[in-house]
Amino acid sequence: MRYILNGRYRFRGWKKAQTGVYDAATKTAKFLNKKQYLMLLRCDGAHDLDEQDLSEEDKKFFEELLNSEVIRPARLMELLHPVQSYKEYPAEYRKSVQWSITGACNLKCRHCFMSAPHAKHGAPSHEQIIAIADQLAECGIFQVSLTGGEPLIREDFLDIIDALNEREIGIDTIYTNGWLVDEAFLDDLDKHHVHPPFQLSFDGVGWHDFLRGVPGAEDRTISALKLLQKRGCPVSISMCMHRKNRHTLRKSINLLASLGVRSVKCGSMMQLGEWAQPELHDLQLTKEEELQMFEEYIPQYFEDDAPVSLMLGGVFMYDPGDPMWNIFFRRECAPEDERLMPSCGILTKNFYIGAEGMVCPCMGMGDCGYAKNFPNLFETPLREILDDSDFTHLCQTKVGDIRDANPQCRECKYLDRCTGGCRNSALMAGDNYCGIDPEQCWFFEHNGEERIAAAAKDAFEAYIRRHPPTNGQAKPADDAMAECP
Repeated sequence: MRYILNGRYRFRGWKKAQTGVYDAATKTAKFLNKKQYLMLLRCDGAHDLDEQDLSEEDKKFFEELLNSEVIRPARLMELLHPVQSYKEYPAEYRKSVQWSITGACNLKCRHCFMSAPHAKHGAPSHEQIIAIADQLAECGIFQVSLTGGEPLIREDFLDIIDALNEREIGIDTIYTNGWLVDEAFLDDLDKHHVHPPFQLSFDGVGWHDFLRGVPGAEDRTISALKLLQKRGCPVSISMCMHRKNRHTLRKSINLLASLGVRSVKCGSMMQLGEWAQPELHDLQLTKEEELQMFEEYIPQYFEDDAPVSLMLGGVFMYDPGDPMWNIFFRRECAPEDERLMPSCGILTKNFYIGAEGMVCPCMGMGDCGYAKNFPNLFETPLREILDDSDFTHLCQTKVGDIRDANPQCRECKYLDRCTGGCRNSALMAGDNYCGIDPEQCWFFEHNGEERIAAAAKDAFEAYIRRHPPTNGQAKPADDAMAECP
């Protein structure tokens, strides 16, 4: 009998990952072992595949393909569509990219790490935008998150959407301050067949305008959230906490939940860009103050029946329905795995393109002193940047590399659970890519795990009694949230 790959799937390969099956509907790829892939390649409508000749293991895999509708019986004379035939991209695989399509903004945020109020990083021309889209498609990157600055201020925003659609690149998330989100804008997205999730910022009831630097910003954000809720758009929120708004955490999250927000991530600002100004230093929460704020709020969160999926810095995360909460900072690594395990798994899947063309492992790295070492795709083609380059080696930095580079890590009893920490935090602390992450060092050395566990224990147990878990097991730290804190 002959079988064929269903229309939404395509045979694809990337450098070092040749055995991929790409799903054009979800814009994601899965990778099989060589034996499985060779069997699947026969599902092209042209080759017979006799189930009786398969091993028990292969039969089980074959049934999974049928049940999940990756393959189906081929009709008479039906052959694989040419677009589904095997193609290998000239770059290493990346699931998605976060892309600043402008470095300018319509607000004057006091904490902007990329100094968008001054358009420090400029804005690419429309021709440059199209050239980047071409490079993304050439490298087999089919998910982008559009950010800025404020991406919606671009007059050619809908033209950019069209360009991405033409290249079958999906919009994973639109990051916006919400000022320009109105019915007409959402109608335009509908006309262009784009229905992405949104991520907005909200910085505390009564304090949003203070941080955003423009009167009326809070009202505009709340109006945007109400509209997105009415239109059924998935929305997440990023909250930046400081000494003046820390008392608003509970009230703010409950308000956001009432407006249909699905997830909230919350933490202190990075002391880069606008927030590096000396007059703002007194507003920055110390590590102890931030941890105390979270210790106080975690019981309240469960008392309020976990109204949203939540990430508090790197110290706490929970998705309603899970049987257990997690600590993002804690990602265990046995000594024998240090040479294999990436220090940050997110950097092996995603990366960032700045408005000036800089390619960084992570968005927060774009304004640190080390940024001069990152490549620029207006000077070096993306296919070269993502092909066994210095950049990809940085993204693949292993836990063992961090240990080797730092005597403190070699002597630290917590390395097996912090995996070397965040590379962004390390760069902020000293422009050393393999340096220590002082935030995680402080957290573990000051009994952060025990303190968070004590704060959550009673309230979480009571919450679980009221709401027995629906998910079979807690998600691993790297997968429980789309992004790092």
